[in-house]
Amino acid sequence: MKRYFLHLSYVGTRYRGWQRQPEVPSVQEEIEGALSKIFKTDMTIYGCGRTDAGVHASQYFAQFQTEEEWDFDLVFRLNKVLPDDISIHDLIPCKGTNHARYDASERSYQYFLHTNKTANLSTISTLHESSVLDFAKMHEAVFLIPKYTDFIGFCKTPDLHPSTICEIKKVDFTQNKNGTQFCFEITANRFLRGMIRNLMARIILVGSGEITLAEFEEVLRNGQKDKLPILAPPQGLYLSKVVYPYLEMESVFDLKKLLV
Repeated sequence: MKRYFLHLSYVGTRYRGWQRQPEVPSVQEEIEGALSKIFKTDMTIYGCGRTDAGVHASQYFAQFQTEEEWDFDLVFRLNKVLPDDISIHDLIPCKGTNHARYDASERSYQYFLHTNKTANLSTISTLHESSVLDFAKMHEAVFLIPKYTDFIGFCKTPDLHPSTICEIKKVDFTQNKNGTQFCFEITANRFLRGMIRNLMARIILVGSGEITLAEFEEVLRNGQKDKLPILAPPQGLYLSKVVYPYLEMESVFDLKKLLV
């Protein structure tokens, strides 16, 4: 039995996330269906992680294994079968027990935000209808994040995690020249459910003046949660890079080029 990684990307707008679920569309189901059609047998794939409904991936890895041999370009054929919102970029033969999910040493996410209504950004970035966001304060809030390791205050379901400790390796926050488009980037060894959208929601509140930097840092420091959990909308969030000890590949497109 031979194992392979698929290097892919997708726009998550039409899907209820990566993972197959009953009676709702998922990215996993689409790719499994395409592989099963090509190989004429049921195929199962395993992803490098879950993404929520409406969340995108500019880089994602999934694994499958088979005893089948083929003499055609599988990447080309998959792309012919799959819908336009899922793209396969590479097929990578694996060694031994390489695993797409458990072997990943770090993951990176990007979150895109815009303040001027722009039709072609509506499904790939979050609109915040405010004429002014304080970029300097938002930037300062972002760079408070690596000072802390316990993100229980930003986790949607902390009781479902054996630990809420995450090692933040890199953060960044950039804007376009007009101050109407923003990108938040974060890299860590692991993430908790809802963590990035929760962080981003509070960063936006800092930028709009609804909470102070001190209040933002208090949640980082003491894990205090709001009475009502807040999550930034899903369409601005991308899984943007996944790194393995034996594999590091660049995304096929640079999402920060959206900042124009």
